Amino acid sequence: MKLKFSSSVEIDAPPEKVWALVNELEQWPQWIPSIKKIEKLSEGALGEGSQIRVTAKSIITVRLLMTITEFVPGRHAVMQGKVLGTRMTRYYAFEPVNGGTRLTAGGEVSGLLAFLVRRGGQALSNEIVQAAKRKIEGEHG
Repeated sequence: MKLKFSSSVEIDAPPEKVWALVNELEQWPQWIPSIKKIEKLSEGALGEGSQIRVTAKSIITVRLLMTITEFVPGRHAVMQGKVLGTRMTRYYAFEPVNGGTRLTAGGEVSGLLAFLVRRGGQALSNEIVQAAKRKIEGEHG
């Protein structure tokens, strides 16, 4: 069984600006408290096939090795990996709306501890979209 999670927010900025912030993965720990470290493990520009290692802390600290499986600049990115014995897919979508952007962070998990991992995935998705909104709107607010 796959368990889904998702969080969205409207940000008063064009999709290109929101994408530019989210696309700088190695900077995430500076504006998302639960993300402790992100390392790009692949050579070259970030894109389909790139591998990243994410260290995040909620209830416990977890390290995820994720592979980007879809990458459409300014529109969406999808990555897959495993954590705590579960298979996880995470996605980020950028949709133009009302002169700004709807940023959605979400995903799905399956496996033995999927219920637990889904809770962490939901909490992190909520934190990412709200932190992006604060960071971008705070720059010109």
